[in-house]
Amino acid sequence: MLRWQQAEGKRHALEGPFAPRPEESFVALCGVEVTVAAGDVPQLGGNWFDPTCGVCSSKWLSRT
Repeated sequence: MLRWQQAEGKRHALEGPFAPRPEESFVALCGVEVTVAAGDVPQLGGNWFDPTCGVCSSKWLSRT
């Protein structure tokens, strides 16, 4: 399952059944390893105002 997760200033796509928790890292579809902060999780009061990673977006669209 593909999903979006904000981390380190961008919304990145990742594959997996669960969203990462704050302080957890993941390798995005773009190949970058990023770490989620509490402010990246809307359920913890964070906002999704960061731009979407262009490489993740392209790879996401190529899979559909």
